[in-house]
Amino acid sequence: MQWGTGAKVWLWIVLVLNAISCVTLIPLLLVVPAAAAISIVLELVLIVGVVMLLFKRKKIGFYMLCACALLTMISNIIAGTGIIRAVASSVLLPVITFLVIRDQWNDLV
Repeated sequence: MQWGTGAKVWLWIVLVLNAISCVTLIPLLLVVPAAAAISIVLELVLIVGVVMLLFKRKKIGFYMLCACALLTMISNIIAGTGIIRAVASSVLLPVITFLVIRDQWNDLV
């Protein structure tokens, strides 16, 4: 099974942007260590999920992505991000990802 071009491009974009986001969180460890550590762990788990989905074709990767989106939403709400903004940003990633992989969903292990 091969990913379609849209799925490949989207998953690579998610992978690269989250890797960049993870690296940019490192300096925050000096300012707000607990919040930065939680965010870094969530980013790393999300990256692992995307890698499992992109390269190993495993559904668990998508579930990890969804779990990270949910935990990030909760973290953002606790941190004071507006509820609408936190929900919208956390819902878009799993929804778009599912839309681009839905044709191959039954082929994933």
